[in-house]
Parts: sequence; structure tokens; C-alpha cells
Amino acid sequence: MDFANTVFTLGIIILLVIAIAIAFVIQGYAESRYNLRGKITGKSEKKSTTFLDEGEDEKKCEICYGQIGSDPLAECSCGRVFHDACARPTGSCPYCAAPYGEMEVREPEKRRCPACGRFLSGNSCSCGAVIPGKDNTFVCGCGNIVDADKPVCKRCGAVYEIKSMKIIKMRR
Repeated sequence: MDFANTVFTLGIIILLVIAIAIAFVIQGYAESRYNLRGKITGKSEKKSTTFLDEGEDEKKCEICYGQIGSDPLAECSCGRVFHDACARPTGSCPYCAAPYGEMEVREPEKRRCPACGRFLSGNSCSCGAVIPGKDNTFVCGCGNIVDADKPVCKRCGAVYEIKSMKIIKMRR
């Protein structure tokens, strides 16, 4: 009886080892096929789109927290951006105390479409290009928010084509 129990126990252990090995093989196949690690961690291994830097017209004033828009802006040497109308009365940067006179006052730079070079209005261009934001979403023509990883609008069914573009930022 002892020999039979030992053989039976050894058989069960071998079956468990085989089952675990099969589970690891299936998990590895599923991860490589469906990129489960990226879905779980929120990070994708491949990047299918390029995101543009936020245009100065879409940044927020560091004093009133309103969107800069087309209003003149004052840029401090510390890198903070303010409405000129908000920075002038303060007399200095509220973050680094640099005097207002040392700030660069100018019109905000607007984002340009990487496909045609026209100025962008939001995340879409008149040429038809749609550029996702930093959160990897964009607004469809019907007003629905679409994820760039799944470029099909759930409301109207519009299908968007994903193209990779390399954006080179020019320095002055």
C-alpha cells in the first residue's frame, strides 16, 4: 500500500507541474498577443501617435488660472506664464520675485498642425487632422471624447486613421 500511495502522490505532483507550465505558456502568449502589461499598468509598449506640446494659447495663467487664449502674455525668466493684465499690477513674479520690467511681454504662440502647418483650433485642423492631447484623447466632430488607442467614435461611428509623425521643435 505504501508503494501505491507514493506512486499516486508522485503522479499528482507531475500533473500539477505540467498544469503550471501550461498556464505560464498561455499567459506569455496572451501578454505578447494582447499587450496585457500595458493595459494593466496604463503604459503601452508602442506609441502610435505623437502628441504636440501644449500651445501657449492653451496654457493657464499662473496668477488667475484662466486660459491665456489670445491675450498678451508675460513670461518670467523662471518659466512661468501670466496674462500681461495679471502680471502688471503685481509688479513682480509671485513665484521668484523677478521684476515685471524683466518679463517678456508678447502675443502667445499658437500650435500648428503637423500635417499642413495651419494654426490649430483645439485638437483639430481645417485640413482634417486630429491631434490627441496629452491624455491620449480627442474630441470627435459630434462632440464625443474618443480614445486615440481605439480611434472609433462610440456615438457616431466615425473611424480615425492613426499615423505616426515625428515633430521637431525648432529653437529660435
